[in-house]
Amino acid sequence: MPIAELFHLLVTLSLSGSIMALGLLFIKFLFRQKLNANVHYLLWFVLVLRLIVPFSPQSSLSILNYIPHSTSTSNLSQTFRQTIHTLAPPLNENNSLPKSSLTIPLTSDNNVNSTTSSPGKTVAAISPPAYLWLTGAALIFIYIFMVNGSLLAKIKKLPACENQELLNILEECKTRLKITSKVTVVYDTSFKSPALFGWRKPKIIISQHIIDKLSPEELNFVFLHELSHLKRRDLFVNTFVTLLQIVYWFNPLIWYALHQMKRDCEIACDATALAAIRPEEHKKYAQTIIELIQLLSEPFWIPGTIGFVNKFNTRRIIMISSFRKSSLKWTVAALTMTLIVGCSSLTTPLKPTGNTQNQSAASSTNNQQNTSTETQTQTSTPTPSTSTPSASSQTTPSLNADSSSKILLLNMMQLARQGKILNSDFPVKTTTIEDIEKALGPADSTNYVGAAKGRYATFTSHKLVFGINKGEQIFEARSFDSRLSSLSLNSVKAVLGTPAYDTNYNNQEIIGYTASSDFKIEMVFPQPTASNPNPKMDHYSVLYPRGTVNYMADDPGRQW
Repeated sequence: MPIAELFHLLVTLSLSGSIMALGLLFIKFLFRQKLNANVHYLLWFVLVLRLIVPFSPQSSLSILNYIPHSTSTSNLSQTFRQTIHTLAPPLNENNSLPKSSLTIPLTSDNNVNSTTSSPGKTVAAISPPAYLWLTGAALIFIYIFMVNGSLLAKIKKLPACENQELLNILEECKTRLKITSKVTVVYDTSFKSPALFGWRKPKIIISQHIIDKLSPEELNFVFLHELSHLKRRDLFVNTFVTLLQIVYWFNPLIWYALHQMKRDCEIACDATALAAIRPEEHKKYAQTIIELIQLLSEPFWIPGTIGFVNKFNTRRIIMISSFRKSSLKWTVAALTMTLIVGCSSLTTPLKPTGNTQNQSAASSTNNQQNTSTETQTQTSTPTPSTSTPSASSQTTPSLNADSSSKILLLNMMQLARQGKILNSDFPVKTTTIEDIEKALGPADSTNYVGAAKGRYATFTSHKLVFGINKGEQIFEARSFDSRLSSLSLNSVKAVLGTPAYDTNYNNQEIIGYTASSDFKIEMVFPQPTASNPNPKMDHYSVLYPRGTVNYMADDPGRQW
């Protein structure tokens, strides 16, 4: 997957993950004293699932259904691609070229290998935000890798504990927690808090100063805590969560939520240790934490380790002092709310049924009806006729045009403002040929047209042709829909007004209208003759002029 596409996917997951994180934080706040530590911790795995699963089922419960949008939101990365896409400066209106590209037939024998790479492909495929994300993630990863690498090298040289009394306490704790794997205790005076390190050969790192200051019973509590991490596989989870923080470093809300997950992991570990001791020892366990805080001047944490003392010790002591099993009703209530949040964030919004034409048919019909009403109001008072239609006639349909033609043309114009054509979900400017071929399969043929500034991929069975620039971006989409044959040259001009572009080329009359600041719509007819003065439309296209600019070659591109 290209880096740009991967970044767009991560931004999409980050958006839905942020919604879920807010929901989980609210649930945890609502039930903060009513749920035990393990339930608080396990709730975060719903967020982890959202951040690592790149696909999800569609659901009417998805909160993204309620975000206003003009197109399908099932592919949110397309929205972000529009946001971060670097826009080229506008072209000079005089830089128009003969519209030879519109004369490309739907099928052709002059194929060009569509996989041919171009020098600008890689540069255009990766956007600056994707570079920034990759650079940030790489720097954070390198830092954590170097810290852990140096720590591993240092720990290998540390002296192992030979104090038999201390080793007996360790073995007793392992027996309580039913741990059979070998665990080594090593001394390190530079470590502030006792910590667990290592996946395959776990080691408990502890300072000789702490050993001298704590009683055997207190050391027993310290070892129970660190061994609880080992029993629960918290080192694996902690490493994975750290990797997620690296990947989503650009989202402070996700970073904060995952940091809270690590905190809840510590408290859940306390709960595991408390379950292994007698109730009357719970108070002494809390006192051990307080005593360690007094011994240590400041908290200490290194990526890759799990320590006994942390900044949030007040919350831990509160949990220890009120340690008990959660009420079933509160657990069920919290899980129910989590399920609702999960259904809202782990699912994608429902796609509108039907093709793109059907998606906007209702809005186009309403626009047409409203416009017709305005026209009837305006025409109720006779006005002198003029030979040149006014500027507003480009959006106001004529009463003399056929009703079905009006609806179809208004629909085409509505889609053109989105960069789309009939029967296609692929807008120009924000789509690549890879996106299209993933959905429709390989193109039947690919032709290069120099005057049209790009390659043209033909999808015969879908009656679609797409123009592709050197960056694999779609800059033109063309439709040969069968309904176009019902539109005549005069009916188009009657509905849409005087075209902004009108030329004869290669026995064709090509007319064009400006759909929006980014897109233009062009329609191709056979050239009118005495025997056929009002020809029917052959095909039409939506063009993104800025997508034809080639700055490296100082080519201003096309306007029409």
